[in-house]
Amino acid sequence: MKLARYVGDGRVEIVEEAEPVCPEGGLLVRTEACGLCSGELMSWYMDRKIPHVLGHEVAGIVIESQDDRFPVGSRVFPHHHAPCLNCEECAAGRHVHCLQWKRTKLNPGGMAEVFAAGPENLTDTIAINDMRPVDAALIEPLACVMKSTRLASKSDAGSVAVIGLGVMGLMHLAMLGTNAVGYDVNPARVEWARELGLQGKPVEESSPADLIFVCPGSQQAFDFATRIANPEATIMMFAPLAPSQQLLVPQDIYFRDIKIMHSYSCGPLDTLAAAEAIRDGRLRAEQVVSNFIGIDELPSAYQQMKHGSILKPMVMFEPIPKTP
Repeated sequence: MKLARYVGDGRVEIVEEAEPVCPEGGLLVRTEACGLCSGELMSWYMDRKIPHVLGHEVAGIVIESQDDRFPVGSRVFPHHHAPCLNCEECAAGRHVHCLQWKRTKLNPGGMAEVFAAGPENLTDTIAINDMRPVDAALIEPLACVMKSTRLASKSDAGSVAVIGLGVMGLMHLAMLGTNAVGYDVNPARVEWARELGLQGKPVEESSPADLIFVCPGSQQAFDFATRIANPEATIMMFAPLAPSQQLLVPQDIYFRDIKIMHSYSCGPLDTLAAAEAIRDGRLRAEQVVSNFIGIDELPSAYQQMKHGSILKPMVMFEPIPKTP
């Protein structure tokens, strides 16, 4: 089978390897659609994983099953990280800190013609027979957004801002509704948001906000958030800076009573919320995917997304279904 492997220095290669076998108690899945995650573009993060098969934004059809909940022929979205649901961290709702969550993964990865999901992954696997594969492949990134907005909803916010109108910023805007305004330095991304009926604006037209989601992992984006933050505002950091960088927090954050929060990945409740949002029509693949491609086109599309010339590619292992 074909798969996409990150080989280092920002490069992806398409190689052929033997198909995995179905793990005991698990599933073997034929991939239908797999998106490229923006986190997979971060060289500092990816280089420490070499060799690494890309892909966790994935949907496919079960071709072998050892779990009666997911029979052969059913469509599934399996989360690449799945918690045990029994430990102290899970009981407290801190699923991303569960030891099982940290060690689980798809074999060899979702960006392959066939992948395996072990029994531990099935604690966060959803049947998606009623969804298009291209939409179901967005469950994982949208679940991260659902967690971010859920945590931030504990703050009493009036005006809401989203910094960065890449894929994750667009998803935030789509979930937050008409009260939210998104900002970007890239005019093309501002226009994309506007074409979706969302409030996209250049940074020069910014207004003060009570709740600010910072989607890019950069000092520049954080600094912009501090400039537009009202007193007692909340700044939600959605992405990390590189390990070599330290987030510099100005002293006046203290005197303005500004709260800084973080949101890392997602858990099963967020996965379910994302799936329901997609079923309800609140997000469709065409809103955030700019390029539907074959796997052989991925190395080029990887570079294009990394350099900002396209918004997001999704690899189609089956023809894309027509929009109803």
